[in-house]
Amino acid sequence: MKESISYTFLLNIIIVFITISFFAIMGVISYSKAYKVNSKIVNAIETNEGYNKYSEEAISNILVSYGYQKYNITCQKIDGAIVEVDGKEGYCVYYFDHGDKYSYGVTTYMTFDFPIIGHFLRIPVYTKTMTIKRLG
Repeated sequence: MKESISYTFLLNIIIVFITISFFAIMGVISYSKAYKVNSKIVNAIETNEGYNKYSEEAISNILVSYGYQKYNITCQKIDGAIVEVDGKEGYCVYYFDHGDKYSYGVTTYMTFDFPIIGHFLRIPVYTKTMTIKRLG
C-alpha cells in the first residue's frame, strides 16, 4: 500500500515556505532601502566636498524622503577614523585624513522591526567616498 502525505504535514510545509519567503522579501527591501540611503548620503558628502552644514541639510532631506527610520545607535570605532556623527540620526559618518586628501565613510543599518518584539536585528551597510583633494 502506498502512503499519502497527510493534510496537516502539507499545511505545515506551506506555512514554513510562506514564512521563509516573507523574511527573504523583508530582508531584500530593508537592504535596498539602507543601501539607497547610504549611496545618497555619500553623494551628498561628495557633492558638498565634505561633511558640513550643506551636506547635513541634504542628508536630512534624504532621510525624510526615503523614510529611513532614525534609531539611536553607537558608532563603531574604525582604525584611523574620526566619528563625525554620534549616531542619534541612525547613521554614522567617519572622517579619514590622508595628508593632502581626505575621504569619508558612511554606515547605515538594515533594521528588522516588529511591532511586538521591537528591533530584531540590525545589520550595518558601509560605503566609502572617493578621496577629496584639499584646496589651498
